[in-house]
Amino acid sequence: MEQIERYEQGVLPARQAFAAEPAVTLIQDPGIGASHLEAFFIYYSALGVAMTKPVEGWIRRAGDACVQVGGPGVAELGAALQKHATAEADHHLLMVADLWRLCARREAASQPAPNPIELLALPWPESAKRYRQLHEDLITGPAPYVQIAVENEIEMLSVELGPSLLGNARALLGADISGDLSFLTHHVTLDVGHTRFTRHQMKAFLAQRPDAVDALVTAGTAALEAYRAFVVDCVTLASQVPAAAR
Repeated sequence: MEQIERYEQGVLPARQAFAAEPAVTLIQDPGIGASHLEAFFIYYSALGVAMTKPVEGWIRRAGDACVQVGGPGVAELGAALQKHATAEADHHLLMVADLWRLCARREAASQPAPNPIELLALPWPESAKRYRQLHEDLITGPAPYVQIAVENEIEMLSVELGPSLLGNARALLGADISGDLSFLTHHVTLDVGHTRFTRHQMKAFLAQRPDAVDALVTAGTAALEAYRAFVVDCVTLASQVPAAAR
């Protein structure tokens, strides 16, 4: 069995747990209702800035660390990460723009609209802190190359979950909602290529460092668990919005 297949098998339970999470299934289900789904996107956009703004820096720092560590396959992976980092620059600005548009959408519909500035100032949920700390720990740890597994798992979510979530949004909120969800629509398309890149890089890396597969599985699993908790937090916060405000 190739090491990449061992990786896939190792991370499969975390992928299955993410897909089976009730909050994840709810946002893809028309039964969530338009108001709750719209509130979810508002919180996801506002709080997601904390998850997205550092991404370029995380990838670049992981690449720098890999180049410094060196060793079979590590320096090559580091160079690839350094180049890939620029592709993730400023994606948090899409979330900020979506937040303003989603709030303006409610105001235009004569519904109570939250203040986007106040939402952006909300304290980060524990899931966001956990996700950020995970990256810091991995980058500064002895195996910064595991960043590639984190990128692979999070980008795969856009490919696997994104189309269904967008479809539900269009069904409940109208076809024009796509323009107010630029972060999601952008990544559904962009991350198809990114997942090809990360899988290619992992396969090449594991061919030279088969002993690293367990570390990659651990990192990919931790990233999925943290992101799953973030989705749960956003769904929960959205459910607490009074129906009139939603």
